[in-house]
Amino acid sequence: MATGITGSTGLSQQNADQPLIDTVAYGAGPNDSITDTTEAAAITHHVAMIGGANIPYTARAGHLVAVDPSSSQPNAKFFYVSFTADGADPNTRPVTFFYNGGPGSSAVFLLLGSFAPRRIKTNMPGFTPPPPYTMEDNPDSLLDRSDLVYINPIGTGYSAAITPAKNRDFWGVDQDARSIKQFIKRYLTAFNRWNSPKFLFGESYGTARSCVLAWMLHEDGVDLNGVTLQSSVLDYTPTFSNPIGLMPTFAADAWWHKKTSVAPAPTDLLSFMTQAIAFAQGDYAQALNAFPKSDPQAVQLLSEYLGVSQTVLTSWSLNVEANNGITSSFLVTLLQDQGLALGIYDGRVTAIDTGIAAIVDPASGSNDPTMAAVSGVYTAMWNVYLNNDLQYTSTSNFVDLNDQAYANWDFSHIDPTGAQKGGKDQSGNPTVYTAGDLAAAMAANPDLKVFSANGYFDAVTPFFQTKLSLDAMPLVDKNARANLTIRNYPSGHMIYLDGASRTAMKADLSTLYDGVTARFALRARLSAALMSARKETRTQVRPYFKRPQVGEGKLNMRIAPALQPWAMPALCQAYAWPSGLSGGGVIAIVELDGGWMQSDIDAFCRSIGQPSPSIADVIVSGPGSQPNQHLGDPNDPDDEVTMDIQIAAAAYCAATGTPATIRVYWADGSDMGAIASAISAAAADGCDVCSISWGSDEANWQSAGQSLGVDYVGQLNNAALAATNAGMVVFAASGDNDSSDGGPTPANVDLPSSSPYVVGCGGTSKTSASETVWNNDPGNSSGNGTGGGFSTLFPPQPWQAGAPQGPGRMVPDVSADADPYTGYELLVHGAATTLGGTSAVAPLYAGLFAAFGRKLGYITPTLWLNQTCFNDIASGDNGYYRARVGPDPCTGLGTPIANKIAMLFGALAKSTSVATASTAGEKRTSASAVARGRRTHGAPSASG
Repeated sequence: MATGITGSTGLSQQNADQPLIDTVAYGAGPNDSITDTTEAAAITHHVAMIGGANIPYTARAGHLVAVDPSSSQPNAKFFYVSFTADGADPNTRPVTFFYNGGPGSSAVFLLLGSFAPRRIKTNMPGFTPPPPYTMEDNPDSLLDRSDLVYINPIGTGYSAAITPAKNRDFWGVDQDARSIKQFIKRYLTAFNRWNSPKFLFGESYGTARSCVLAWMLHEDGVDLNGVTLQSSVLDYTPTFSNPIGLMPTFAADAWWHKKTSVAPAPTDLLSFMTQAIAFAQGDYAQALNAFPKSDPQAVQLLSEYLGVSQTVLTSWSLNVEANNGITSSFLVTLLQDQGLALGIYDGRVTAIDTGIAAIVDPASGSNDPTMAAVSGVYTAMWNVYLNNDLQYTSTSNFVDLNDQAYANWDFSHIDPTGAQKGGKDQSGNPTVYTAGDLAAAMAANPDLKVFSANGYFDAVTPFFQTKLSLDAMPLVDKNARANLTIRNYPSGHMIYLDGASRTAMKADLSTLYDGVTARFALRARLSAALMSARKETRTQVRPYFKRPQVGEGKLNMRIAPALQPWAMPALCQAYAWPSGLSGGGVIAIVELDGGWMQSDIDAFCRSIGQPSPSIADVIVSGPGSQPNQHLGDPNDPDDEVTMDIQIAAAAYCAATGTPATIRVYWADGSDMGAIASAISAAAADGCDVCSISWGSDEANWQSAGQSLGVDYVGQLNNAALAATNAGMVVFAASGDNDSSDGGPTPANVDLPSSSPYVVGCGGTSKTSASETVWNNDPGNSSGNGTGGGFSTLFPPQPWQAGAPQGPGRMVPDVSADADPYTGYELLVHGAATTLGGTSAVAPLYAGLFAAFGRKLGYITPTLWLNQTCFNDIASGDNGYYRARVGPDPCTGLGTPIANKIAMLFGALAKSTSVATASTAGEKRTSASAVARGRRTHGAPSASG
């Protein structure tokens, strides 16, 4: 039974579920084909809960027919599963096409494991026991950003050639990509999606397919908005890599299994990978080329990195690609003393490697430890999900992996220049190079965004080899190169099977999609009224710093003449700052405008007897650091940027005695989604704390989102959630306009500080003798004073014990000195400057927590359970609210008793390894900047 075409609206849609029983026999052999050309699908209706929002959606499981591009005769019937949000505008709603690799793999692995509305529950990296298994709702689904279409290439799933064609006619690099191109065009027609933003998502060999497909679609006039390459094979050789590209992956495996013996011991995976990459490109490459006359010290160091004896390494000629005839020698050597082998797809996974198991080919029948750990749950739950939830039943055998397709695959490939870039090598091994196709597509389409993702523990498509391949692809234009983003995660080949990595990857993908769709929405829907409301097309997000006012007036009449600003060392001492901590934390600072000057930072640090921090600029969007553009402006954003850096650096150094490592994340201030993008980038780079001194009242966020059709609030909250899950603590200023926060009523709160996953930072007026709520105009709800109150966007939080009852989450959580009259002695534009505002409080706490030497993440509940770690501020008001004994919406828990907070979170004391901690942080910084693929600019003091 075919589902009819209904003009411009595409395939007909009905509210009732429509089950389908399909009796066509879909053969998977090379010479098989079918005659049936029916386009039918089971249609079901569901609701997904993602980011706190309900998303009604329609699922389809069925077939579309692709035609021969020359004759227009039907030649292939593709089985697909799609998930589309109900009621969305097809002109603005993105659609993403997913496929796995192989070649010869169905899409079931991505569909059940990654970003669909529901997913399988596994025990990765452990073995998932036999049934009963579990399907669960997927909070990391991409359905909140895009419609999702999962494609099964011909000969996989229930996809087959249509007579007179045969399955083997589609089994080749170019043949396969051409057929998928035809399917995509058919889908665009059938569902009226030609004008939708379009994305590809390929895994493993699917990344090679994406490169070829992106170019073929471009040649057919279908330009893409984005391409995600997961676990890339862009230079397909017998091993997919080389010893230099593979060695860091095996070092990661050894690190996971505690077999490394390098000194000092690695403190975290990211910094260890930075060291391993440097060794692989340097001493290891030289030792490998010089073998057998290798430097003995290099051989010893290789042994320490990999946890394999020098004798064994020498027997491999130092080549980590050594093979025992069945599998990688390293994978069966590392834990040989325990009788275990490592998974090639995920080196964290192990399996028995004694007796008969030691001679079973891991590449056959899903016997690799990684595949064996999840193949049972995949097989069972695919049948359950397809038959019960999606209500599609077939009498044919579903082919998840087709070995016949791989065995008969034509690896020859004609690239965009007409050159042959594939085939077989002299030993008969397949080779194909497709990075050139990707480069051509990126050069032809200057708006094409490419996101590359790899797992550190994947030895099939090693993460560093992917970077080497992307670095070497023939793409010279700097602007086109800037559209490439590279991310690596502590997971394996199927990144998404690791829960934390899946969440982090979803946050990065959200940044990709939001960047594309936000620009699209701005072009298409930004109203003249919104444009005129901001003369410089700025958003209503603003910095929260304050200067002492000069001159007469009501404000100055209320300021006591004896108030004095604080030098940073004295303020830290007044707040009982700890000392002698190990440090090592990387501080992220989010900025949307202005810039900083190294001379200001150096002069300030000299003035307080501290070393200058190591600073690197990271451009997420927009122009980056641009100092001296607003000289003379009382709201010069240079003040904000410089204050954030100087306070964070001084707070960190006061606790550690060592220079801070700071990364300034620059985002486009004209985009309300900029802060979320910057948070995601900082978390993905492994930063330990994040300070945000920009924000706006919740009403402004809602208004901007409604005007542009973008869920800015959800984006920011999801980014903060993902960041805390990744171990990063996020601090944000609560605003400087008292309880109104500059909003339409006397009681508003500021976002980002109102997000439950952000530590909201309020302000006080602190002298050597007393401390009160900061409000330079007491009783005024819209003056100069600390923001605070109750959220209208986020509900009350159960961990805010002792807080007064209100309609939502109470803000702030913590406080510190913010009054510009008792503010901070800083140095901006070469001159001594006193600044205050809640902007000062976020970097103060960020510097403190970075000194603890621990990944902490979601700390707010712990803070609220330990209120004795704070000085309670019980006098003063912020306009609408008055301080009281205990937590209140003026200063939250109060101001820090910093040494108690350090003890609460187990801050690490300095040891003999402290001297290397800062170095490790600097190495981690430079490496992640390269791996990320963004423009980075290190300060002179940090560029060595």
